[in-house]
Parts: sequence; C-alpha cells; structure tokens
Amino acid sequence: MRAGVWIAVVLAIGGCGYRLVDERAVFGPEVASIEIRAFENRSAEPGYEQMLADSLEEEFSRRGALRPLLGPGGADLVLSGSIREVRVRSAVFSSVEFSVEDEVRVSLRVSVGHPAEGRSLWEQPDLRVSEKFRSSPDPQVYESNKQQALRRLSARIAERIHDGLFQRF
Repeated sequence: MRAGVWIAVVLAIGGCGYRLVDERAVFGPEVASIEIRAFENRSAEPGYEQMLADSLEEEFSRRGALRPLLGPGGADLVLSGSIREVRVRSAVFSSVEFSVEDEVRVSLRVSVGHPAEGRSLWEQPDLRVSEKFRSSPDPQVYESNKQQALRRLSARIAERIHDGLFQRF
C-alpha cells in the first residue's frame, strides 16, 4: 500500500513538470567558482564590508554550488557591489519614551557577472534589509547588540544573494 502511494506521488510530481534543480548545472559545467570582491562601503559603519564578505564566503562555501574566492583573478563569476547605507533608528519605546529596541537598516547594490565578458548576469540595485536589536543605556552593551544584529543581517543578505542568483535562472 505504501509503495503504491509513493509511486503515485512520484508520478504526480513528475507529471506536473516539477523537478528538483541541480544548482551546479544552473550556469553550466564550466562555471565552478565565484570571486567575492570587497564591497565599496559608502556607509558610516566602518568594517561592515568585511563582515559582509565573510558572510558571503561562508554562505557560498556552505551551499557548495560555487567555490568562493576572495582574491582577484581566476574565478568564473564575480560578485561585487556597494553598501549604500547602514542606518540605526529607534523602533520601540517604553511608556516613558526611552528606546527599548532599535532597528538597523542596510541598503546595498549587488551584481554578479562574467569577468571576461563584462556583462551582468544578475543584479539587485536596491537590496534592503533590517533587523531589530535591544537598546541599552550602557554603550558597550548597546554596541555589542548592534554588532550582533549586523552579523545576523550579513548572514541574511548572503542567503538572499545566493538564493536570488540561483532563482534567477
């Protein structure tokens, strides 16, 4: 009985045109690596470009479809962009108007292209993400909470870039 149900499910999925996508085949067998260039940081948040580069390298390494390279040259694709803005604002207030939660918003431009051909394969001209974090009157606690929020944002941005690149095709 169970075998019959599984066979029916497999036939139904195959019959409707649904197929699992092999990420390694999206760009063709000759494309195996991606160079992650340092993003231009136009924001007032020093060092955020390195945090984002680390998250992108980790995401592409974890997923395994494209081998990430941080140095120039030799990659089949190039990922580049600019961090336009990193803005922190108060998001939630207490009854006496103290900030309880703040929100950090990041706005960036991203593109992926072939280095030899000079053409863009995928672009996100205005990618925006935000994350809330606990505010604190203690400057060290506040900065620590903000940095943790920025790390979470970087991981989410890296995931969205990876998924967007492979969902494009």
